[in-house]
Amino acid sequence: MPTPTPLFVAGLGRSGTTALTQVLSSHPDIALGVERFKRLYPLDEPVSADLFSRARFFDFSDELTNLTPHSSPQWAKHYATMEAKWEQARYVGDKMVAIRLQHTWSSLPQARFVCIVRDIEPVAASWETRAQDPDDLGWKSNQDAMGAVKRWNRALGRIRRAVKQRPEHAVVVEYDRFFGDPAGQALGNVLTWLGLDRTDTVDRAFERAHRHFVDVVAPKDRALPPATLAFLDEQAHRKVWREVLDLAL
Repeated sequence: MPTPTPLFVAGLGRSGTTALTQVLSSHPDIALGVERFKRLYPLDEPVSADLFSRARFFDFSDELTNLTPHSSPQWAKHYATMEAKWEQARYVGDKMVAIRLQHTWSSLPQARFVCIVRDIEPVAASWETRAQDPDDLGWKSNQDAMGAVKRWNRALGRIRRAVKQRPEHAVVVEYDRFFGDPAGQALGNVLTWLGLDRTDTVDRAFERAHRHFVDVVAPKDRALPPATLAFLDEQAHRKVWREVLDLAL
C-alpha cells in the first residue's frame, strides 16, 4: 500500500469541526481522529509522521488528548472504526482546533487541510453558552462571547493565508453552506479536491449531519446582548471574513 497522505480538519472550536470530521471519516479511504493530539498542537513540537502510524495513533497512554475511547462510548466506536481501516486508508489524520497549518507543514509538507469557518455571531453565542455552564468542565469560563473574537480573527487570518499560498494543500468550507445544502455540493467539491469518489457511506453520514443542522442548529436562538453585539461589530475582522468566504468551495 502507498504511504497515506496526512489530512487534517481544521477550524475554530464551535465551527463544525466535529461534524465535518465525522462526515469525512465515513469515507472508506479516510481515517481521522477527533483531536487525537489535542495537547500537542498548540506547542512548538513537530507534528511528525510517526504520530500517524497505527501503533502510535491508537496508543492513548501519551495523554495528549482527553477525548479517548475510554472517555465515551461515542469515541470508542469511532476509533474502533478508524483503526479497522487505518492501514488501507489513502488519508489518515486528525481534527485540529489549534489551526497550526504553517507549523504542521514545516514537518509534514505533504499534509492537506480541509478548513471550516463559521460566522462570528453563532460562534460567539456558542462560546458564551458553554462558558456560562458550570457543569461544562471541558470549557473555560473566560472562553466567552468576547473571548471568541480574538481567536476567530486569528483563525480566519491563518486559514486565508494557507488557502491562498497552498491551494493544492488547503481548502476552506463555510459551515452554513456546507451543512445547509441538501445536495451537499461543497462536500462533493472537497472529495473531488481529495481525488475521491462520493460513496453511499459519505452520503448517509452527510444526510444525518444535514438533518441535524436543519432540525437543531438552524432554529436555535442565539440572541446576544446589544453590548456584546456592538463589541463583535467593532472587533471582528469582517473584511477578512468576506475574503475567506470568497475562497470557500
